[in-house]
Amino acid sequence: MELDWWYFRRLYEGLLDHDDGVDGCRAYLSSQRPVTVDHLAELASLRNRERIPAGGYTGHDEQLWRIMKLYGLSRVSDYLIERFCGQDEPGATGEPAGTSGLGGRALHTEFFAAIGLTPFEHADAFSPFHHEVFAVVQDPSAAAVTLEEVLWPGLWFGELLFSRAGVRVRAPRHLMDATVATTSTLYFTFRRGSRPTADLSHGWGSNSQWRTCFPRFYSDQEGLHLNWDGKADIGGDAPAPRAGWAEHEMEPLDQRRELLLHRCFVRDPLPSDEDDRFPYDDRLSLLTAEWPLRPEAIVQVP
Repeated sequence: MELDWWYFRRLYEGLLDHDDGVDGCRAYLSSQRPVTVDHLAELASLRNRERIPAGGYTGHDEQLWRIMKLYGLSRVSDYLIERFCGQDEPGATGEPAGTSGLGGRALHTEFFAAIGLTPFEHADAFSPFHHEVFAVVQDPSAAAVTLEEVLWPGLWFGELLFSRAGVRVRAPRHLMDATVATTSTLYFTFRRGSRPTADLSHGWGSNSQWRTCFPRFYSDQEGLHLNWDGKADIGGDAPAPRAGWAEHEMEPLDQRRELLLHRCFVRDPLPSDEDDRFPYDDRLSLLTAEWPLRPEAIVQVP
């Protein structure tokens, strides 16, 4: 099959047109499943981390077009998560947040498992690499961030993290502030109804936005690799300033690591410019993803 990088855009737009509830979405996605399987199979080279050419991929590299094509499928995931997952769970303050049937929550996992992705929960311990914090139980007696419940599973595409599992955690305020962790801007994400989001498609036109690259986070024998296509390795003590930035203009290194690890800020005080950061150039490799981040977990990977 010739690479048709528009297909997942059409799948997303068709889902919006056919959304008259869980049954309507399920019927539409089921009808598209065989073709979606074929299109996802085209992207098999993204299942494993590869060494990126010096200077990154160019518009002539088919791998870049595969990465952009996978971004379109992530829009389908974001829509189903926003529409059906976690809506009946307590929010950051512990107040009820509406109702949603379990059938809707299952639809996300059901569809993506059927087209070849692998669901996971990573339910043994909280890991910001594997888990998206949806709700926080603030507990001043707690000594660490612990996992309370997995609200919806995450998804693997081979060794590539396609989406994180949504979770509720218990935490002391000095490690994770409930309001900050659940309402600050969630980066590398197109949409979440419960909070502001930011990804590289925002602000572009109706066609240009689909040339966005899927953010590649990998787990393999060498560790956990956050935003593998990022140009600046923030694992060292003094990463090079971004192009066009003076050294004094750079955000503190601990904030850059927090933002890349959680894809949002989780501690108070929240930086005043938290909604205007640019984590898309940063990259970090770890042996384990814990919070707070342990310096000895950071590894340098070419």
